[in-house]
Amino acid sequence: MPAAPRFIGRLKLFVRNDAEETRRFFAEDITRKLKKFLDEKRDVLFLTSGGSALGVLDRIDESVLTPGVTIGIFDERWDPTNKTSNYAQVRKTQFYLQAVSRGCRLIDTATAKGQSQDELADFYERELRVWRERHPSGVILATIGVAIDGHTAGIMPFPEDPERFTALFEGERWIVAYDATGKNPYPFRVTTTFKFLRMVDLVGVFLIGQDKGEIFRKLLEEGSLAEIPGRIIKELPRGAVYVDLPLARAAGFTLS
Repeated sequence: MPAAPRFIGRLKLFVRNDAEETRRFFAEDITRKLKKFLDEKRDVLFLTSGGSALGVLDRIDESVLTPGVTIGIFDERWDPTNKTSNYAQVRKTQFYLQAVSRGCRLIDTATAKGQSQDELADFYERELRVWRERHPSGVILATIGVAIDGHTAGIMPFPEDPERFTALFEGERWIVAYDATGKNPYPFRVTTTFKFLRMVDLVGVFLIGQDKGEIFRKLLEEGSLAEIPGRIIKELPRGAVYVDLPLARAAGFTLS
């Protein structure tokens, strides 16, 4: 078996012994990075993905939750009931309660009453652009995952229709609304695009579990983003990838 790479593109790879150790290290590293930016007096837009990364939020030290931090979700699901909204899931965390009590600004992307999918996308796009205009020297910090099918940040694979994939995710918009019926149990997506993802200053990519070993190996290979959107991590400018040892071994790697 080859040794696990030290970097994936420009992102440093951290491998920890098991899922619990990986979660702990991920949260500690995010805490360190938030503290560094706040010590530098820089405002931070912290966007978290849904899925497994949500379970790490409560491990982030509350001391870094200050009025200088704005919190939102990186990929959203349009749902008038809000039973599947990622932001609605964030609301259930201790992290959210601490953020509210400590004065963080929140970008609420839960579906409002009577709000269409396109209207939610437009709302979120405006919120992101306004934050960037008001904080030109601020930092965008995001966490994302990669699913077994290769999708990341709500961006689904379209190997059968790369032109549609390009039109959706490689345009000028930062947020798009689209229908992923047949690709995901939650089809009505409101998600960031590659245009926005490439603007993120610092990204944390979180993957754990032996079942993700194959997709991890595939995203390291050459190939199209339409086939495996997770390959975008190799293009991102700065950040880290956090995986556990069972995943690394399932992908065919050893530790040097």
